[in-house]
Amino acid sequence: MAPVESLLSWGPLGGLAGDLGLDLGRTVIVTDPRIRKLHGADFPPCPVIEVERGEAAKSLAGLEGLWAAFLEAEVDRTWTVLAIGGGSVSDLAGFAAATWLRGVDFGIVPTTLLSMVDASVGGKNGIDFKGLKNLLGTFSKPRFVRFDPTLLDSLPDADFASGMAEVIKHGVLEGGDHFALLEASCPDRRAMDAAVLEQVVRRSVAYKAGVSLRDPREAGERRLLNLGHTIGHGIEAVTGLGHGYCVAAGLGSALGLAAGRPGANPAARKRILALLASWGLPTGLAEAAALARQAGLARQAGLAGGPGLSDPKAFREAVLSAVASDKKRAADKVHFVLPLDLGRVEIQALALDELSAFIREAP
Repeated sequence: MAPVESLLSWGPLGGLAGDLGLDLGRTVIVTDPRIRKLHGADFPPCPVIEVERGEAAKSLAGLEGLWAAFLEAEVDRTWTVLAIGGGSVSDLAGFAAATWLRGVDFGIVPTTLLSMVDASVGGKNGIDFKGLKNLLGTFSKPRFVRFDPTLLDSLPDADFASGMAEVIKHGVLEGGDHFALLEASCPDRRAMDAAVLEQVVRRSVAYKAGVSLRDPREAGERRLLNLGHTIGHGIEAVTGLGHGYCVAAGLGSALGLAAGRPGANPAARKRILALLASWGLPTGLAEAAALARQAGLARQAGLAGGPGLSDPKAFREAVLSAVASDKKRAADKVHFVLPLDLGRVEIQALALDELSAFIREAP
């Protein structure tokens, strides 16, 4: 398998086929209707399969539908599946490609900031199951990832901010000049210079690609990339808020859980929370619930219609129930990523009782 860095390509979507030598007669594109409408004119001239937008695509029904489309298109082991879209498209298409005929090549053109810095890099693909995030999936690297930062020009501001949550997470993990770069970048994406934006994306991609190369199957260092995700995935399962917003809330919560522990740096915590807030991202459970309530979102049956989101106890118990089903749980403990300082993050096996007590009371 090629090193992660050799899979990465930078350039316009319209030049992808020629630059990467795609066999257009044996390539099928997987995308969603909005991305096709926005960027379809630059797609390579290949068959196109449309899937649902957003997290709804990542289901057993979505996977079965994509397999059926592969069968109809007569996709065999000589073909390439090309995912063009956000993280949900690449997660679904990557999983489908990895399991079709025991694996066919696939490539990704991420069209959102979140998918550029997170979903497209690292070779993890998956779908949701029983309301739980990425419970079914594979480790399978794409043959290539093509980055075109100009695709972000059409991205709504809220989606851009969602992607910044993962960017900030990487800055926290690496610390140093990486985090300083993010602090110096303008929090108004419309005023951000294109060169600065590309630098931010490249730095984030390079960090995650490096970690993924050193630990491809999440046996050690790569577990640090789960920073903000344990509580964040619980919030996402309950509220339906965008992934990045939930990661931001989970990161803010993790900072609160780390506070007062040996080595925890209050000044670093303040800087991280300030950077999250500057992008309009929630920094804890209460803020996430308020955003979901404003948007009229609720996923859990017990919160249907939103009234439960107004009840802090019901909301936190629902999040706690989702966290208890987290993939990182082992018996009565959860492998939790604690941010102690910029560039210094630790994984600790926390008792579920301790984590539960925190979630019930945390800001």
